[in-house]
Amino acid sequence: MLFALYALFFLSGAAGLMYESIWTRYLALLVGHSAYAQILVLTIFLGGMAVGSFIVGRHSERLRNPLIWYAVVEAAVGLLGLLFHPVFRAVSAAAYDSLFPALVASPGAQSAVKWLLAASLILPQSILLGATFPLISAGILRRWTSRPGAVLSWLYASNSLGAAVGVLLAGFYLVSRFDFPGTLAFAAALNFAAAAITLALVRQRKWSLQSGAPSAGEAARPTAPALGSDTRWLLLGAAFGTAVASFAYEIAWIRMLSLVLGSATHSFELMLSAFILGLGLGALWVSRRADLWPDPVRALGLVQCAMGALAVATLPLYMASFHWISTLIDVFAKTSAGYTGFTIARYGICLVVMLPATFCAGMTLPLITRILYHDGAHEGAIGEVYAANTAGSIVGVQLAGLVLLPLLGVKFLVVAGAALDVAIGLVLLSAAIRRAVTRQAQEVPTLLFASILVVVLGASTVSFDRSLLASGVYRFGGLPAPGEFTMIFYQDGRTSSVSVRRTSDGYRVLSTNGKPDASVPAEWLAPPAARTKRRSLVDDVSTQILLPLIAIAHVPEAKSAAVIGQGSGMTSHFLLGSPTLRQLATIEIEPEMIRASRAFRPVNHRVFSDSRSRFVVDDARSYFAGAGHRFDLIVSEPSNPWVSGVAGLFTTEFYARIKQYLAPRGVFAQWMHLYEMNDSLVLSMLAAVQQNFPAYDVYLTDDTDIVVIATTAAKVPAPDWRITEWPMVVEDLRSVTSLTPASLAALHLADAKVLSPLVATVRPNSDFAPVLDLNGERARYLLTDAKGFENLNGSSFDIAGALSGRRMPLATDAEVLANVPPLKMRARSARMRLFPTDTTPADSAYRAMALRRRSFDAMTFGRVSPPDWHRWVSLLLEVDRDVHGGSSGSMDTALYRRIDDFADGANAPEGARQSVEFLKAADGWDFDVVQRVGDELIRKVIKGERWFSPDYLRDATVVAHLRNGDPTGARKAFDAMRPLVSRNAVADLRTRVLRAYIARER
Repeated sequence: MLFALYALFFLSGAAGLMYESIWTRYLALLVGHSAYAQILVLTIFLGGMAVGSFIVGRHSERLRNPLIWYAVVEAAVGLLGLLFHPVFRAVSAAAYDSLFPALVASPGAQSAVKWLLAASLILPQSILLGATFPLISAGILRRWTSRPGAVLSWLYASNSLGAAVGVLLAGFYLVSRFDFPGTLAFAAALNFAAAAITLALVRQRKWSLQSGAPSAGEAARPTAPALGSDTRWLLLGAAFGTAVASFAYEIAWIRMLSLVLGSATHSFELMLSAFILGLGLGALWVSRRADLWPDPVRALGLVQCAMGALAVATLPLYMASFHWISTLIDVFAKTSAGYTGFTIARYGICLVVMLPATFCAGMTLPLITRILYHDGAHEGAIGEVYAANTAGSIVGVQLAGLVLLPLLGVKFLVVAGAALDVAIGLVLLSAAIRRAVTRQAQEVPTLLFASILVVVLGASTVSFDRSLLASGVYRFGGLPAPGEFTMIFYQDGRTSSVSVRRTSDGYRVLSTNGKPDASVPAEWLAPPAARTKRRSLVDDVSTQILLPLIAIAHVPEAKSAAVIGQGSGMTSHFLLGSPTLRQLATIEIEPEMIRASRAFRPVNHRVFSDSRSRFVVDDARSYFAGAGHRFDLIVSEPSNPWVSGVAGLFTTEFYARIKQYLAPRGVFAQWMHLYEMNDSLVLSMLAAVQQNFPAYDVYLTDDTDIVVIATTAAKVPAPDWRITEWPMVVEDLRSVTSLTPASLAALHLADAKVLSPLVATVRPNSDFAPVLDLNGERARYLLTDAKGFENLNGSSFDIAGALSGRRMPLATDAEVLANVPPLKMRARSARMRLFPTDTTPADSAYRAMALRRRSFDAMTFGRVSPPDWHRWVSLLLEVDRDVHGGSSGSMDTALYRRIDDFADGANAPEGARQSVEFLKAADGWDFDVVQRVGDELIRKVIKGERWFSPDYLRDATVVAHLRNGDPTGARKAFDAMRPLVSRNAVADLRTRVLRAYIARER
């Protein structure tokens, strides 16, 4: 019976942590993700629990049967859990649509309303959750009075262990399977189950209705002298103080381990579960001993000292964990099974760092409660201790998160917590010595000295190597060699640890929690006038320059703009190159990021010096809700969406809000990376965009980065590439090669017309179904890339250009603007066509092209027919792609004039002639010819007569049918070629686009 109640409280603990983790995410959508917002949400939650435990603790002795009330409270929590999602949607909609706009002129009033709404949403449930422990404790202790220490310890342990399991179950399974509303419903079901089973147990047995008190046997057990009122307040102070120290540890450890494990949501869930698991195991261990120690105050003092000493003693283990994670990344394969093993191993690292101190922390509350309960406070002690501890948690989270972490840094925040624990232990041991009845008190000075020595030595001897902290080892497993980096800036901020490193070749890299968010090579850090060598845009600089240029080109007359995310500051800097822009707000959630970006002053100075520029330290949702005006341009360039909290800037709900803040004909630009990602995740972001914006275009800004240009108008405005002629932009980019309208236009990847049929079938990333947040870390670990987007208009037939009707002329510039595949193809094509005798060094791709061309010319323009016409046609396709790559809808007529003459003179077979006709028509978008000849070639392929790549034949023929309004013919061609193409119909993006188009046109 007793263990059945422990099991029920295990379920209650699991449900409670599910609520806490999900409510925190919900309320962040209302009040923001800033450090203040996160801590204040936690304060409301903890404050409610403190109130609930205190009220029930003061009045539980008047209740006839606390277990019945416990069941009622559990049922009430479950009911409120079921109602939370619809209530939140209604409240947040009313706030953003009516309340916040009405309070734009009063920011203070708007903030007050936010917090009143947040409190109204979770405070009732929090109060009820705080009431559960005093109620179930009182109910059990009235029947099992012989060992109150064991009962209380088991309750603490079962609830904590349930919470440790609950956070993992919710984070790794329930949310991905049932979304946030479903997870809340699952937690509510646990509450209802606990309530129902508790009532059944109460009815099954006859429970005492009397207030609890120690039994005669327990009262007769030899113990230390009774406590005085001073010692009672000392113990409540210890419950308060140890909670302050514990939250200092928790906040420091979470930041520290995020530098080792990464800042993804799943990493935080592992850390939180490991922390709570330590508490549960400590409570479980002390359950067999709490009632046996003759002087529990002395035991409590020793535990406090041990906790502080162990917290500092694990600092060397933490520094070693960088090497452990580096090894683990190499040990586990880049597979789903490897990711599971890697996740379990990361959990083990969390336990190594946290478990020693949290194990001790788990003993403290059972001991304090047991001491006070036994010495006359009875049931009231339960609520008092729980309330004092929760109040300490409130102070701890605010003091550590907002003050001590930025002031002391992570290492000395742990040391401060340890010093507080040892100090508490010292006071408790002093009290125990005064009351001592055994000679064991003589051991205390030695143990105390040892604890103090460990803390002092740990603080003074353990070095936190900043190059190691900023290494981002969790991504690729690499650790910096001595002298590889010079640390220019490092600061532990309220939301992240920010660093700027300089590499041996002069690169400057800005990172948050070890993850690079921006970088600039040495040559760009020189003044513009000193950049004499012309160069292409590569790496991060390519995106940091092209993203703002592409964005502002679509709204060149913009007068007001906002940028989400400071990063290097280059996006804001280049937008301020506009002569028409009157105001620019750069929104950054972490103040230290703004300070760190000053290391890039040569390329971002306008964001600091231009009078039109201002910084806003806030969450983007919160800022726009109170901005009070609309914007002509909003650029969203946050960190990667696998970083916890960032995925909320890629959701359909966020885009719905952004749409409201755009001026008529305004433009929204969304950055997205293709590296450490996959096509399905990128599509989930585009699905969120498409739900809110009727038109959008997608551009490449590098080989693995894109920017989505979206508008509320029916059509994306045509870009005005004359923005590159603005004086300040000209001055900044004087050394950049091929900064021409043709090169900029060639960055276009696809548009809504091409992608919308497929995107419409994809589940959008949502605040309440966070696809990116749940799966981004896995994609990062697997090192997958969104190859389908990278190669969408690559070397094969450009289905995106053909379906949208967007032609690109043949290239005339042999220089390359940026490291973007279509631009590189165009430059190689121009060099081959226009400068065939150029002997300057070339890359390996161009050398291969030149070799193919020489081989083809030798076969084609000699005096004899080729010995193998199939080989000739295959080579022709390769040469055709070399010539026309990146020039969708254009044909080199001179090349095909010579090829036609050769085919006629050499009496080429029918298949070869048809292949020439097909390729020529596909290049020039003569879709009538492509459809007719393509169908004939498909029939030949089915009979075993293959002339060239089935992939190219399928793509061009299907597109021709679609462009000619013949979806039935497109489907027949698609189905006929399905067994022959090399690309998988599920995984390949080009195939998925064509299938979706065919399905829509039926």
